[in-house]
Amino acid sequence: MTEQKDFAFYSTDIDPTTDPANADPAPATLVVLDQPPILGDGQYDFQAGEIGRGSVIPTLGGAVIQDFGVYEKDGRISFSESNALSSSVVSGLKTIHETVDGEYFFTDGFNIWRVRFARPGGFKYWRNLFWAQHGEKIYSYEINLIVVASLVETRIDFGMSLEVVSGA
Repeated sequence: MTEQKDFAFYSTDIDPTTDPANADPAPATLVVLDQPPILGDGQYDFQAGEIGRGSVIPTLGGAVIQDFGVYEKDGRISFSESNALSSSVVSGLKTIHETVDGEYFFTDGFNIWRVRFARPGGFKYWRNLFWAQHGEKIYSYEINLIVVASLVETRIDFGMSLEVVSGA
C-alpha cells in the first residue's frame, strides 16, 4: 500500500520539503488539508494558468502578433472539494490567506511551489448545511494560488519517477 501524500501549506522559514509535518526544524506555520482534493469529488489543476503573454492585433492587411513568452509567475494552481475541511483547517487557511503579502510553500506531496493566494478569490469556503443541522462543522472550499516559483516538480514518465529541481 502506498503512503498517502498530504496537501499542505507551510512557512518559508524552513527548506522546501514534500513532508512538512515531519520536518526538522518544524515550520512556524503549517496547515495540512484534511484530505487531498484528488479523493472524492475534488478538482486539482496545478497547471491552471500556464498561458503565454502577448496579443493579436487585427490590422487591415492581416494581424500583428506580439509574443512575450511564458513566465513562471504566470502559473496558477487551482483546487476545490466538497465536504472536505474541518473547522480547524478552515481557520488555519483563513489566517494564511488574510496575511498581507504572505508567501508560503505549497506541496501536493510530490511537487513544491512558493505561492501566494490570488486576490480576490484566493480562498473561498462554505459550510455544509446538512451536516450543520446534525452538529458537524464540515466545509467545502475552493483555493486559487499564484505561483511565485516552482521549486520541485515530479513527473512520471513510463513508470519512472523523474525529479526536476529548479532554483529556490
